[in-house]
Amino acid sequence: MIPDRTMWPPKNGSRRMTQLAVMAAGLTWLTPILSGQEREETPAQREIEKRRMEVMTSRIEAIAISSRDAGIPRQMQMTPLFRYDDETRGYVDGTVWRLGEKGRPLAIITAELHPHYLNNGPRVVYDLLSLTDRPFTAVSEDIPGWTPGKSAVAIKPLPRAPVPSPAAARRLTQLKEQARRFSGTQEVDELEKTFVHLRLMPREIDRYAPASNELADGAIFLFANGRNPAILVLIETNGTDWQYGIGRLSMPSTLEMKLDGGVVWSQPRIPSSPGWSEPYNASNSPAEFP
Repeated sequence: MIPDRTMWPPKNGSRRMTQLAVMAAGLTWLTPILSGQEREETPAQREIEKRRMEVMTSRIEAIAISSRDAGIPRQMQMTPLFRYDDETRGYVDGTVWRLGEKGRPLAIITAELHPHYLNNGPRVVYDLLSLTDRPFTAVSEDIPGWTPGKSAVAIKPLPRAPVPSPAAARRLTQLKEQARRFSGTQEVDELEKTFVHLRLMPREIDRYAPASNELADGAIFLFANGRNPAILVLIETNGTDWQYGIGRLSMPSTLEMKLDGGVVWSQPRIPSSPGWSEPYNASNSPAEFP
């Protein structure tokens, strides 16, 4: 996996060492919460953000992964790909995590903290998105048994893409250029309806090699409502051809994506849990946090 050197520290060392390093650093590399703006923070605010991160980290760490496929890891990667908030909808903190250390992630799980979720008190809210056809099961006290048997994201050829550059830095520029060809909208129907044109977050949250070819390259981009990701876009090249995939990260939303102005993907609002065998699901559980 090629780390996103512009945003995160390298993923090395043990899981516990990574956690301790995050906590010891006071989350300075995760704050401000990717707003793209500098802001002054008091020690009390930093302590609150640290404690919230501890809650999300502990919930993700508690997810046990099992599979007959020995190549599937037994836990999520313990460094988040992205951290955000959504003051408009009441989410005070959120994180994006991946399953699998190398290559395209096998799954993406988001964990969000909401102090009054749907008027049911403080909750941790999850979105679970499978990116593989290899079966596995994810279980924790919050997740009774997610057993996706396929990927929720269809990988399709990306037309009119350039010849992949032999230089890694230039390929990253190409990946970003391809991401800018997409545009998305979201209509949230939760306690009230809102419609927004999603914005492409300025930096990829993950960069990886999808194949063994030395020119193979890939990245994950987020399209967000403010800073809250609603749609995930994978863009990849095997060194010759390009492809893309689109996945949802919001259950109570009608979502649409366009490529060069033409609709290539749309998903209706999901009125209730799709079920624990589906490749996409969402859930929530009680949680205590500041």
